[in-house]
Amino acid sequence: MAALIDIYLDLLFWSVLLVLLFALVEHMLAAERAQPPRRWLFNLCFIPAAAATIVAADILLGPLYVQARGVAGGGLLPILDTGESGLASQLAFILVYVFAWDVAQYTLHRIQHAVPALWETHRFHHDETAINAAAATRVHPTSYVLSVLAQLPLVLLFGPQVPHVAAAFLLFSLWGLVNHANVRIGFGPLTPFVSGPQWHRIHHSIDARHRDRNFATFFPVIDIIFGTYYRPSRDEYPATGLEGEQASSLKAATILPFVNWYRAVRSRFALGAEPNARPKAR
Repeated sequence: MAALIDIYLDLLFWSVLLVLLFALVEHMLAAERAQPPRRWLFNLCFIPAAAATIVAADILLGPLYVQARGVAGGGLLPILDTGESGLASQLAFILVYVFAWDVAQYTLHRIQHAVPALWETHRFHHDETAINAAAATRVHPTSYVLSVLAQLPLVLLFGPQVPHVAAAFLLFSLWGLVNHANVRIGFGPLTPFVSGPQWHRIHHSIDARHRDRNFATFFPVIDIIFGTYYRPSRDEYPATGLEGEQASSLKAATILPFVNWYRAVRSRFALGAEPNARPKAR
């Protein structure tokens, strides 16, 4: 138990510290000025719950991963084992691993937008009207569970191999904050290859032409491959959120998906009707 508490506190400390550091950068380079402070504060206060959800999901699904590793053995790509390999091999492994991770994440992410029941797990992240680094942790617990499950194919591919802890921190902890940062920074000619704040802002845009675009976390080329890529123009920083919806409350962060699932099931059985289609998501 003490070890779990330490993991939780470490995750909480780094999450809060990084969000605060990003807030300083956002103040100087804001893409959208005069964001309501209460929106940033709501997301900052949500970080402890988000950190607890991450730890809980890892605990609950840990046995499943252990069994999957037993089935996978060394994985289907043992040649990428970096135990005693050089720097070039380690970098190649990280690149292949992260690309595979992003394909799995892209698949889940796109399904969440397309399937009404799964959209309920993702709506909370999208109804934010003030996108900034603090919003990166604004994820409903059910979405965290789905994300962990979506990574099971990586166990079959790589077995027990994972990126070095420094690389994992940079990519999986830091880059989400980069993508959501409220900064006026584009990557120019690198946009098709590296995700960034402007490119990901399009995904959260309230503009209809941006709907269901730019799903990838790291590699926009994945969106290019699957036809969901949108390259923003130089000064394109649209408003964000969901059309016709206000930025959500604590209810949306906790019980709202369950309430909507109950209503959909009750409606189907009572009226024989299809569940309501999802609202206009980004």
